[in-house]
Amino acid sequence: MSRRPNPPGWTPPKAPYNPYDPDDARPAAGYPSEFKIPGNSPSGFSSLPRNPTQYKKVNETMKRLNYTPRPASQLYPGQYKVLRKVNTSQKVQVGSRWFASLLGGSIIVYFSFFYRWNDGKENVFSDFYRARLQLKERIFGGLSQQEYDDLYHPQQNKVIIKKVRDAEYIPDDMRRNVESDLAMNKPSDRHFLEAERIRQDQEEVMLRELNEHRKYAMEMLGTEDQPQKSKKKWWLF
Repeated sequence: MSRRPNPPGWTPPKAPYNPYDPDDARPAAGYPSEFKIPGNSPSGFSSLPRNPTQYKKVNETMKRLNYTPRPASQLYPGQYKVLRKVNTSQKVQVGSRWFASLLGGSIIVYFSFFYRWNDGKENVFSDFYRARLQLKERIFGGLSQQEYDDLYHPQQNKVIIKKVRDAEYIPDDMRRNVESDLAMNKPSDRHFLEAERIRQDQEEVMLRELNEHRKYAMEMLGTEDQPQKSKKKWWLF
């Protein structure tokens, strides 16, 4: 099947206005869409069209004309005044900031001083919790049995964190690097034992040399160590 030919004088339709097409001449009075009243069409699926206010009409017209009202400066001729932006929501911002600070502080105080973490066992908040219990006992003069036990008989936390050696869960070929002058492997237990043995050997050699030097010095001076006779003391002082 072939499409029937277009009627004589038919031209392909064009866009309403293409400013980048030199052959598309804009009407002198402009297109109707350029002068559509703002706000006369619904802005959403369920919204109803509303008649624009006078301020909205003027604002829309000034945007199309790319005009910004700026009063002339009285101090600097030929320049304009810099308009100051007025913050109309300052009270709302201050109130929201105070409300957020109060809410956050209340949460911190409650979970630090009033909440019983880890069923009363030792934790990072135990000091704050016991401080509140001491203050409560001084002011009100009494505590419940659970609070009394938490204050004077705290339970120790039985969780013990033990360090795990790298050799137990990391393969040796991945744990060790190729040693060079700039990169060395972490010393293991056998390295520490070997270093301790070498240090002990050096200390033994140093002590032997010290004893030999002491004997040689005594022989040169002729003062051998002689046993001293113990003298009896006939007085207390």
